[in-house]
Amino acid sequence: MDTATAMQRVGNNCGNLVFQYAACSIINDPINVIGQDIPWQPDRIKKDHKAVVIPSANFLRENFDMSGFVSFLEKCDLPLVFLGLGAQADDFNKSSFDFHSSILRLTDLMRERSPKISIRGEFTARVLEKYRLNNFEITGCPSNFINPSPSLGDIIARKLTSPMRNFIAHADEPWPKKPTKAQVERRLVSWAAGGPGIMVQQAVPEMITFLRQKNPFALNNKEPKFEASLARALMPGEEIETFRTFMATKMRTYFSVDQWLEDSSHFDFSVGLRLHGNMAAWQAGTPALWITHDSRTQELSETMALPHIGIEDFLENCETVEDAWKRVEFDSSTYKSRRRELYSRISDVASVAGISTREVN
Repeated sequence: MDTATAMQRVGNNCGNLVFQYAACSIINDPINVIGQDIPWQPDRIKKDHKAVVIPSANFLRENFDMSGFVSFLEKCDLPLVFLGLGAQADDFNKSSFDFHSSILRLTDLMRERSPKISIRGEFTARVLEKYRLNNFEITGCPSNFINPSPSLGDIIARKLTSPMRNFIAHADEPWPKKPTKAQVERRLVSWAAGGPGIMVQQAVPEMITFLRQKNPFALNNKEPKFEASLARALMPGEEIETFRTFMATKMRTYFSVDQWLEDSSHFDFSVGLRLHGNMAAWQAGTPALWITHDSRTQELSETMALPHIGIEDFLENCETVEDAWKRVEFDSSTYKSRRRELYSRISDVASVAGISTREVN
């Protein structure tokens, strides 16, 4: 598959695969994936199905036009089951939003056709309440339930008692608007380049195009000036051949969640700015540290009782990957009880719409 088509399939973010994979894994009823198993035909969908399940991610954000998708949902005329709905903002204390009219229509649909909504956490709850929506359950992200083992927290806790010999880091973007994110990115790159680790890039189409340009099916190549610009952003001061070796031997991207989980299980530690990259490792039993940098990452890590550190704290106190490893604070019993409670809530959201979910012990 060429890269443009592949990225379009995953919404320009391979992390969406983890989210979608999770939603499908917890539902017991037969599933048809719209656009894959069944066409985007509202009449046919309404005729053959009892509900539309929508892994929702960052739907509630400014400068986001969802007119086409909202119109499609309206025409399906079925109960709507939103999973993991989240509001997005740079500041956790943000209280005023300028949403596109399509987002406001989406909230109307939630009120009209969703008996209950699964949302990320308290920040999203506050936003929904401003728009007179109270039919929600705080569940965190569905990706927290990929691993069905009730002992997942204990597995991770045991690994934390062993030495950290290798790691997997998660890239965000090479040219972020925030200088602090650029600093974190370069630090993670330097750790992976100079130590026993690899790095995963999941959400920058141009960079993934560059990564895949030797794949004979990828078709698209980046100009040499792009490589030079990327090298300066990620590894300033290094020779171009050093950068090329890093990209070829240390950088990864995934279009298969099963492979992502399998590879992540090989490492002792996972760290980075990406929620779903870390979560792939976590669900594979690998301890992780989430670097929080906005309302989404803070809300989710707090809701799910995941080890996390603020971006400024990380930059000030984590000069080495060993420093980051030492900052992992994890209580397996708290995580276990929280995950059980959150799964009960997300199961309830599905059940009131007539959808059965996987049983857990």
